Amino acid sequence: MSEIITGRSAKYSGIKRVRVWGKGQFTIPAEIRERMGIQEDTILELFQVGNAIVATPEKMVVRELANSIGKEMAKKNIDLQELLAELREGSHEYEAD
Repeated sequence: MSEIITGRSAKYSGIKRVRVWGKGQFTIPAEIRERMGIQEDTILELFQVGNAIVATPEKMVVRELANSIGKEMAKKNIDLQELLAELREGSHEYEAD
C-alpha cells in the first residue's frame, strides 16, 4: 500500500491506495478506520459520485433506538414476550394525563 500526498487540507493529508480482492473486497487502512470510528460490524453506506466511491458510516438510528428501549425495559423488568402478549390480548390499560 502506498500513500500519495496531495495539496489538500492537512486534516486529510493523503490518498491511500488499496487493492481490491475477490468479490470486490478491500481493506480500509487502520488510520482511516480509527479516525472515523469504524469498527468490526460497522455498516457503511456507499454512494457513487461520477467515477468515485464514497463510503460513510451509517447512522443506525433504529438500532440505537431499539438498544435504548431494550435498556429501559431491562431496568424496569419488562419482558418483551409478556408485553407483546398483553398488547395482542388487549389486556392493558392506558393512563391519561
